[in-house]
Amino acid sequence: MNNFFYALPQRLRDNRVFVFLLLVIFVVAGFFGVGKLWRDDSIESWLGEDSPVIRQQRQLEQVFGNNEDLFIIVEARDGDIFSPDSLRAFHRLHNKLQSSRVEIQKDSGSPLGHIREVLSLVNVPVNDVNGDNLYTRPFIGHEVQGRRQALDALREKAIGDPDLRKRFVSVNSRYASITIKTDFGRLSNTTTGREAVADEVLSLTESSLPEILIEDLQAGEPAADDPLKRAPRNYKEYAKFSTAVKGLVEAAAVEPQLSVHYAGLPELVAFHVFIGTENRVIFSGLFLIMTAVLWVLFRHVSVVLWCMSIPLLTLVLTLGVQGWIGLPTSDLTAAMALLLIIISVADAVHIVASYRYYRLAGYKHPQAMAVALSKAGLSCLLTSLTTMVAFLSLYLVKPNMPAAIFGLFTTLGLGLAFLLTVILIPLLLDLWRPTFEISNQTGNVVVKSNHRIFVRLPAFVARRPVLTLLLSMLSGVPIMAGTAFLKVDSNPLESFDKSSYLRQAFDIADRYLGGTQNIDFMVDTGQVDALYDARVLKRMDRLETKMRQRFPDLIAVSVSITDALKKINQQFHNNDPAYYKLPDHDAELSQLLFLFNNVSPEERRKLVGEDFDTARIAFGLKNGGSTQYIELMNAANKWGHEFFIDLKSDYPDLKVVTAGGVVIFMTLFDRITDSQIICFLITLLVVLVTLFFIFRSWKFGLFAIIPNLTPVLVTFGAMGWLGITLNNVTMIIAPIILGIAVDDTIHFVHRLRILLGQGKGVDEAIQETFSEVGKAITYTTLILSAGLLTLLYSSNSQFRAFGYLSALAFFTALLAEFTITPALIKLFFVQKTSLQRNDEQTKEGASHEYTL
Repeated sequence: MNNFFYALPQRLRDNRVFVFLLLVIFVVAGFFGVGKLWRDDSIESWLGEDSPVIRQQRQLEQVFGNNEDLFIIVEARDGDIFSPDSLRAFHRLHNKLQSSRVEIQKDSGSPLGHIREVLSLVNVPVNDVNGDNLYTRPFIGHEVQGRRQALDALREKAIGDPDLRKRFVSVNSRYASITIKTDFGRLSNTTTGREAVADEVLSLTESSLPEILIEDLQAGEPAADDPLKRAPRNYKEYAKFSTAVKGLVEAAAVEPQLSVHYAGLPELVAFHVFIGTENRVIFSGLFLIMTAVLWVLFRHVSVVLWCMSIPLLTLVLTLGVQGWIGLPTSDLTAAMALLLIIISVADAVHIVASYRYYRLAGYKHPQAMAVALSKAGLSCLLTSLTTMVAFLSLYLVKPNMPAAIFGLFTTLGLGLAFLLTVILIPLLLDLWRPTFEISNQTGNVVVKSNHRIFVRLPAFVARRPVLTLLLSMLSGVPIMAGTAFLKVDSNPLESFDKSSYLRQAFDIADRYLGGTQNIDFMVDTGQVDALYDARVLKRMDRLETKMRQRFPDLIAVSVSITDALKKINQQFHNNDPAYYKLPDHDAELSQLLFLFNNVSPEERRKLVGEDFDTARIAFGLKNGGSTQYIELMNAANKWGHEFFIDLKSDYPDLKVVTAGGVVIFMTLFDRITDSQIICFLITLLVVLVTLFFIFRSWKFGLFAIIPNLTPVLVTFGAMGWLGITLNNVTMIIAPIILGIAVDDTIHFVHRLRILLGQGKGVDEAIQETFSEVGKAITYTTLILSAGLLTLLYSSNSQFRAFGYLSALAFFTALLAEFTITPALIKLFFVQKTSLQRNDEQTKEGASHEYTL
């Protein structure tokens, strides 16, 4: 292999025209491929179309619609939303939002066309009883009564109504909410039927759906069990919608009376689109840092330019291949690009550093390039392979499709980066290269480092390996002890900075209103009019009550048909609180349901299916960690089965479907948790095999894994001490750290083996290894760490944590490589050298055979 790399520069030189022509063709094709990229961050892309969770969610949405609603939370600056000034401003804001239909008539392409309904205290329907008659009216209506006494009574009525409290007004009446129902994320055939769906889908870009599905729709003969499809998402449309709504709010001129906050899924998507502009700053800073580090290391424009060309070409080719294949991008694509840029430059740094080393030793350019590539080529290949496996493991275990695509194309990019490095760097240095003060003694490679640390540190380690290991343990073990306090928990809200407007809005919703998360039960009896059976309704009521009693700190509100019926029953009994319950007799219960359907058909549709065979219980949850949600989900699934099992004899097709944001989030979290353990084990196995290949010994390979596990344990220990949990982002650190950290070991030990094989003593070999590769390892670590620290600019706190924790890990890996690795080798080779000196007396030349 070394001979192959030695001969490679000359072979490339002889065919340079063909190589450059081929490169131009591939780069042009890559640019065209980049133009074909498309984005998909839908939940279907994360869990898969056939996921049981997705199917359950679609079953619920097919009956009751989606919940991609925008929530506008208003805070009365005088502390009372029912004060005359605040309520008039609130009323004015509601009317302005309702007037969006006027804007749509003026401009049919207006983003406000996504509004289906605006709902607030002004127009939310409430039921009242007049004698034996039940009727519905808007809670406030079109006019605001100005008398303080009337407004006080209105406040008390709103706070006392369980259907309004926390859903539309806070208990302290300081906050109120306006719900804007949208058509975002709708199921294509929820309301229009299959024939209409075909027309809608065929009007979309054909690339958004598989060709076979389009042909099926064109044929008009769909299978009965075809999965429901969502309309393709246009993420920029969310941002336009958010901007348009905020324009209406500004036009309402309520700022003196009300403070306005925005929450909900549409705003969440829009927020991600807005902060996407941060990537420009992050990548600009990354390139500036890399350029500065390369300049400090090599002090020549040509080297900086050639090294920086590798990650740029890698990025174009990798994204181009993804575009041509047709796989979608996601939020992880930016992370892939960042990692490719900072990792792919490492091999170029090692090869150019080795080239400079031999040029300073007196070698002429062609020979220096050949020797440098023969010395560094194999170690660069091995480091590329181990890092590729770390990312390929994500594809192999497939925790979700975006992560699998991220792993696959990061692996491809790292492979392309290695090929571009060993092919282009020799050719580009032929065109333009720095000049060196060349030693007169060609081949006598004794180049002193300009940095004292590369002289003093190896000398200290060689003299005192035991002390070095002891000091490493004393400094590392206390930090590693923090792993005892490390917790596995993920909180979606904590990814946003506390100062961000979105986090503040969600905090208000959690603390004062109906929460920011949801879990839904859909009781599907499988029989028409089954909801007129009192047994079904009473078990629903029992399930809802049980959930609220068991999780009072997590459940903010709940809504179901039983709540509506209990309230109507109370109203028919002079609002006596004792009658806030389901009637005892089946006939009375059926009559209440009949009345409710007659006077409030739209509200009934939100809770009961058209055929009265399905009903919904919706829980609004406060934001919590995955540990809390796991307990809630386990209880929900258990009780959903237990409470209805005795009805199976009468309703054999009865099933209780659980869906909602919490179910989806926890499914994703479970997949990521399980997959990262497998990824780490796969990466660890490959690292062991690679170390065995270098050392030719399983025993020493296991021994050498110590400095590579050290950064993982130190990072997890620091997380434990700092209270940082293992969440869906920080979990992927371990396999990535291990896959990258071993690169330093491979470069260090590979060069050390060559020197030992030449008959040099251990101390001399360690010293010369530091001199030759120590600086390159240091600077690649600086590039990796500084590059990842650019994530500190991100508004996502989890990405920031990933950045500084990874930087900590890579610096720890560098320290371990400069202390633990040479100390272990020194201790190991003390015995081997002694054995070989005995062998010299009986076997000629044995002193040059170092079996690791």
